[in-house]
Amino acid sequence: MTKIILDTDPGVGIPGTDADDPLALMLALADPRLELLGVTTVFGNCPPALGARGAAAVLAAAGRSDVPVAVGMGTRLDGGLPEPLVEAYRGARGEPGAIELPDLAGAAVKQHAVDLIIDTVLAHPGEVTVVAIGPQTNLAMALLKEPSLARNLRSVVFMGGALGLEPRYGRGNITPVAECNIWFDPRAADVVFRSGVDLTMVGLDVTNPATGLVLGDDAIRGIDRTASRIAPMLADVCATYLDAPMFDWADGCVLYDPLAVAVAADPGVATFTDLAVGVETRGELTLGQTVPLRDREPNLRACVDVDGARVVDGILSRILTL
Repeated sequence: MTKIILDTDPGVGIPGTDADDPLALMLALADPRLELLGVTTVFGNCPPALGARGAAAVLAAAGRSDVPVAVGMGTRLDGGLPEPLVEAYRGARGEPGAIELPDLAGAAVKQHAVDLIIDTVLAHPGEVTVVAIGPQTNLAMALLKEPSLARNLRSVVFMGGALGLEPRYGRGNITPVAECNIWFDPRAADVVFRSGVDLTMVGLDVTNPATGLVLGDDAIRGIDRTASRIAPMLADVCATYLDAPMFDWADGCVLYDPLAVAVAADPGVATFTDLAVGVETRGELTLGQTVPLRDREPNLRACVDVDGARVVDGILSRILTL
């Protein structure tokens, strides 16, 4: 089993948020090749305290409230928050939605997410993979706070970035050139990309409808709520997404984040190439762009191809075993 920490921004039942974060958490619990040591939350789909309450609701629905949840960074490394999120948090994405969530006091441990990452990795040197499926602020802060973390991490698998390999979807989803997880805190991503940690990038070049990585409307509406303990939560999370999707790329939910979890469990589900990639941290028009760099040693392996339909079927069937 691969020991993992899931660093995430789950909006559970919140209109206007993707369903893929809670589905990634369900997959992390369901896949027998993974041992989930903790969940850390970061700003993104919703504020991190609200995300922690959502994560705790999913864990409870799966009968896994033993997994600790820690609240993490609510701003970028520079202390600010992207303007689109300031506005979103004033609205529906700053409050609980259609799914009942536990109080924060019962949902999360008192330890900060950055410290939970550090302590967990140092307790299992060389064994822990961080699966980062939101902005990389928690992970960057942990690397800055504890320099030995980089050599003690087994690896990082992250959902983020876009290299332009797929002409329609592979260039950006919040700006023409930037993917939102990187754009929300490009300086944090830059810290991670320069850390020397073993990195695997799962970006928009593969997490899109062109690869078939979509849990379609029919499949969502066909979920049997009696199939397993987690099925009602799965159905409710997906139904909320269908009512108010974040992106209009497909009739259904693109499984961006669950693919990162699937890759952590089994890299054989996809095809990769080694690349040198940098993050644009200062460009007025290109902020957050992930840029392939020529004549440099690779710093990550990038996912470049996947049989999305097959992976989606596997993810759904695996989750329903919970």
